[in-house]
Amino acid sequence: MRILATYLRRESAKTVAVIFAVLFLITLGTLFADTLRAIARGALPSSMLLTELGLRTASVLTILFPLSLFLGVLSHLSGMYRNQEAVMYHAFGLGVGQFLRFLMPMALAFAGFMLVLSLWVVPWASRQSDMLAQAARKEVSVLGLKEGEFQTLGDDEAVIYIEKIDAENNRFQRVFLARQTPGVVDVLTASYGYQFEDETSHQRYLALFDGHRSEGRAGQLRYQRLHFDRADVRLPRLQGRSFSVEEDGKTVRELLASSDLKDRTELHWRLVPAISVLVLVALAVALARTSPREGKYGNIMIGLLAYVAYVNFLALGRALLEQGKLPMWLGLWWVHLAFLGFALWRIWKLDGELGPFRARVLASC
Repeated sequence: MRILATYLRRESAKTVAVIFAVLFLITLGTLFADTLRAIARGALPSSMLLTELGLRTASVLTILFPLSLFLGVLSHLSGMYRNQEAVMYHAFGLGVGQFLRFLMPMALAFAGFMLVLSLWVVPWASRQSDMLAQAARKEVSVLGLKEGEFQTLGDDEAVIYIEKIDAENNRFQRVFLARQTPGVVDVLTASYGYQFEDETSHQRYLALFDGHRSEGRAGQLRYQRLHFDRADVRLPRLQGRSFSVEEDGKTVRELLASSDLKDRTELHWRLVPAISVLVLVALAVALARTSPREGKYGNIMIGLLAYVAYVNFLALGRALLEQGKLPMWLGLWWVHLAFLGFALWRIWKLDGELGPFRARVLASC
């Protein structure tokens, strides 16, 4: 029995490792492209590429590990059923529930790792990413702007054109800036300018010198034209990172001491990766049984649909908790218990169906 349990865990772990490697490479490519876009927009300096990529990867692991474990166990057990290997185990008296017991030590180890990752490592990475980004803001001198091109700032609220950029001296030559608010058009032209950051608010500004400002209402001929020696224009805040330090970066002690709904919900959400590992392993065992005559990837598709439903219900539960429509003591446990109950019920039903089969096989021997 111990040999069978070791074999099942070892082969399942191999499949999990392969699936995780594929998913990790795909996700890493997406994170790399997203980080490059943040650098191009000026949200991060190029020197922080690898650091930011590593810190953001920690958050992604809380999603990839449970999903890889689920798909790995489901894929391996489905292959055992198609190859008649699982049928042989059932003939020796091993039920579907026994498969789950064999896989529980591996699932518990994954759950413990997920608990450490989501409760301590990811919040630490979030805080580190925020501190590094704030410390490196001064290195981003030109906000990702390009010379000789019209570019939008913020949510298409303004258009800027810079004839020439001297990145080493943080200096712009011949600047055109057009902003439009409801009913008002504001156009600024300047001979030169530079970018600076307010030390108190950490807000970025564009200082323009020796220019003109034209302001008026669209569709009317009455415009005001002013000459200025210097005009400071507030630049939009850049969103170049995936972390929300207000919640994701808080420690467990801070979340426990807080009475805010979002903080309490965040605490429940951090427990999701560890608990989902146990639920998904049980769900994979329950959905793995297949017939050699059935489609090769039929139960894989069913498993993916079950995973999507599980994740969507968790997201729904989080939104309801943040809105105060669910009691905090209930948390997200109702989602976990519902899917775990379904998995255990199906395993119990499958073992009931296998009882007469095992009896006939043993009698024939």
